[in-house]
Amino acid sequence: MPPICLIAMDMDGTLLNREQRISGGNLLALRGAVKAGVRLAVCSGRTPEDISYFLSDANLYDCAVLGLNGACCLEAPHASPFIVHTLEEHTAQRTTDILLSHKVTFAAFQKNRVVVVCGNSETSGKMWGTYIDRNNPDAYAYGEEALIRYRNEGICKIVYIDRPAAPRLAQIRAELSCIAGLHVTSSWNDNLELMPQGVGKGAALLELADRLHIVREQTMAIGDFDNDLDMVQAAGVGVAMGNASPAVLRAADFVTADNDHDGVAQAVLRYAPYV
Repeated sequence: MPPICLIAMDMDGTLLNREQRISGGNLLALRGAVKAGVRLAVCSGRTPEDISYFLSDANLYDCAVLGLNGACCLEAPHASPFIVHTLEEHTAQRTTDILLSHKVTFAAFQKNRVVVVCGNSETSGKMWGTYIDRNNPDAYAYGEEALIRYRNEGICKIVYIDRPAAPRLAQIRAELSCIAGLHVTSSWNDNLELMPQGVGKGAALLELADRLHIVREQTMAIGDFDNDLDMVQAAGVGVAMGNASPAVLRAADFVTADNDHDGVAQAVLRYAPYV
C-alpha cells in the first residue's frame, strides 16, 4: 500500500464522539499525523465556520475544511473558500417549492448563512449546527420571506429534517429525486441532504488531493453514514467506522472502532503506521 499523504474524515459519528467532542486519543493521533507530514481534511455536512471552530478550539490549524458536504471548501480553519458550489437557481426554486408544499422543516445553507423554514412543530426546534452563529449575529435567517430574499444569492445545500422513518421522508425523497441537477443523500435516518449534482465529499476529497498534488492512492477517508459513501469509495483507502451504516460498511476497505472508542485514531495509527 502506498504511503498515506492525505486523511479526510467526517465529523458527526466519526471524529466527534456522542458528546460532540474530539477525544484526546483522536487529537493525539491527528497531531502525530501532522507532525509526520500528512495532510488532514475534515469533510462534513456542517458549515465551514462550524467545522473551523471545532478545529481551532482544538488547535488543529493544519487541516483543510470541506464544509457543506464539499460544497464550500477552505484550505484551513476560518480561511476564505477556495471553491464554492451552489444549486442552479431553477433547481433551488423547484426543490424549495416542493418542501414548502409539504409544510416541513428545512434549512437552506449558504457559505455564511442558514435560512430556516419551520413547517412542522415536531422538528422546528432542531439545531442546525454548534457554532454557526458564534461571532456572527447574522448567521441565521428565518421564514419563507427570508428564503425568497436570499435564494438568488446561491444555496450550497438544503437539509430537510423529520422524525426518523417518517412515511413522508420516502415520499418527498422520491419527488426530489426527479429534479434535474439535484443530488439527494442523507446524513442520518431523519433527514435528506440536497446538493448540486456532482458535488459531494468524494469529489471534494479528489479536488483537494489534486490541489495538493497527492494521487488518489495516497488518500484515506473515514466515515460513518451514507453522505460519506462517495468519499469512502473515492479514496485510495476507505475506512468505515464501527458505527457505520450498512452501505458504508460494505463499501469500505477496512472497519475501525466506533466514534466512542477513538475509531479515527485507530485508523490513523493502523493504516498510516509511520505516523
